[in-house]
Amino acid sequence: MIEQAFLEGHLSVICCTSTLAMGINLPCQMVIIKGTVTFEESSRIREFSDLEVLQMIGRAGRPQFDQSATAVIMTRKNKVETYNRMVTGQEILESRYVSM
Repeated sequence: MIEQAFLEGHLSVICCTSTLAMGINLPCQMVIIKGTVTFEESSRIREFSDLEVLQMIGRAGRPQFDQSATAVIMTRKNKVETYNRMVTGQEILESRYVSM
């Protein structure tokens, strides 16, 4: 219902968890990430991975819907440069398959 209401314009804002934000497939004009850390089951705090952040901000500005979009990342002062490098393409991202 929420997805349909958003697509039809009845809702203009959706607030969600990072897990939902990475999996949701709705085009939007703006994505705001309020904090760049998450809690793990072991009660440990960890920084979101680059892939997680890129997945979340990738919801903004789908080419078939918009010509531009905005992504806001709220993080700690000592992480600002890291995220600036990542979103401007200055940070090298790596991926690999892990055999199970």
